[in-house]
Amino acid sequence: RMGAMAAKQAAVQGYLRPATWVPYCKNFHDDSMTWHFEIKAVKKKDVAGGGIVSKSGVQIRPGRVGPGRRTSFRKGKKGSKLTQKEKIAEGIKQLLLDQVGKDLPEGTVVERVSNVVSVQILTGSASWLNVVDITVQKNQSMKQGGYLVKAKASSTGILPLYVPLAPVMNVALFWAPFPDGGSNHENILNVEKVMMLEREQWIAKRIHLE
Repeated sequence: RMGAMAAKQAAVQGYLRPATWVPYCKNFHDDSMTWHFEIKAVKKKDVAGGGIVSKSGVQIRPGRVGPGRRTSFRKGKKGSKLTQKEKIAEGIKQLLLDQVGKDLPEGTVVERVSNVVSVQILTGSASWLNVVDITVQKNQSMKQGGYLVKAKASSTGILPLYVPLAPVMNVALFWAPFPDGGSNHENILNVEKVMMLEREQWIAKRIHLE
């Protein structure tokens, strides 16, 4: 379980992330992966209106003659609905939260801001803090379409969080290169395993690993 001191220091170090400041040094403890997400078409019955709702959020009401009439049911107020990228990110967030204590260690923190999901993972009994940032973007390829989900896994500091004032000392040691013992690679594979559990909303396929 996450110690009280580690929990308090994790928020500070997760924000600062000094071990990621120097490009060359962070190469010793970084990992990344990209997936292509094909979003499944979902049509659900609109009980009140007698029509169906497409995955794009457009209500299709059948007319008396000819094809159905498309009528938007989106609320007019700005910010009242999530974009498709944010919906995917929220789905990833919920999947990861459900696996804390299972495929992900106890004490893992999962947060979403817009289309980016951040995962803070404590590694080992000494509580080194690693982070995985997952970004959802529209795939610009006209041929492939869908969405690209890119994950970047990084160590945040050379000292573990069981050390008092570790975030402060890690800032002073931001320049020091160090290996991660394969922990970031393992973390990103665990994230992939969780995302592959989803079968109803999307089909995920790995297209890149560094």
